[in-house]
Amino acid sequence: MNPKTASIILVRPQLPENIGMVARVMQNFGLKELILVQPRLNWLNKKSLNAAKKANNIIKNIKIYNNLEVALSNFSYVVATTNRLRYLEKKTTSNFQLIKKKIISNKKIAILFGPENSGLSNEDLSLSDLIFTIKTNNKSNSLNLSHAVAVFCFKLFELDNLKAISNTKVEKNNVNKHQLSKFLNFLIKSLDDKEFFKPKEKKQTMKNNIYAIFTKNPLTKKELQTLWGIIKNLTK
Repeated sequence: MNPKTASIILVRPQLPENIGMVARVMQNFGLKELILVQPRLNWLNKKSLNAAKKANNIIKNIKIYNNLEVALSNFSYVVATTNRLRYLEKKTTSNFQLIKKKIISNKKIAILFGPENSGLSNEDLSLSDLIFTIKTNNKSNSLNLSHAVAVFCFKLFELDNLKAISNTKVEKNNVNKHQLSKFLNFLIKSLDDKEFFKPKEKKQTMKNNIYAIFTKNPLTKKELQTLWGIIKNLTK
C-alpha cells in the first residue's frame, strides 16, 4: 500500500475551521481522502473554506456518514488516535516504527480522530485494530485536532519515502470491517438471545471485550468463514 492512500476520518468534529485545517495539512503531505462522521450541521462555511486555503478540492470531495461502522466498512485496518486513557484490551503504542509495517501491508487503511472536546469513545474504538498516542509533554497532552492530524500525516509522508515499501507484501486476503461487523453483530445478537450478557449493566464492557478479541490480529477471509461455520452450527 502507498501510505498516501490512507484515509483520514474525523468522528463528530465540532469546529468548521478544524475541518478546513485538516484538509490543508492533508494537502501539504499528499493525502486525498477525508471522511466525516456525524459532523455538525452547516460545517461547510467560510470558516472551513478559509482554513483549507488551497485544499478546496479535498473539501469538495469529503464523504459524509452518519454511522462510524458504515464509514469503516471498506477498510481492512484501522488506527485510532487518542491521548486519553481508555480501559480497553487494545494494542496501544506511541512508536510509529511499530505500526509502519501494518500501514504498508494492509490494502485499505483508515486513521481515526475523535471530537475536540472528548476524543474517541470506547464504542468508537471497538473496530479499531490499534490505538496510537502522540507523545507530548505530560503537563500538556491535549493537541488541537488539526495538529494531531498534521503529526500523523507527516509520519505517513516520511513513510512514503522509505525503500521498505516496495519490499513489503500487501495482505490481500484480510477481511474488511464490513465483513467483520456483520459477523460480530450476528455473534452478539446470538449471545443476547441466549441471555449471555449478565449482569445487564456490564453488557457494553463485555461487548468491547468481544470486539477486542477479534481485532487483536486481522482475520483472513478463510478464518472468518470458519468462524461463521462454528457459530451457525452452535446456534442451530
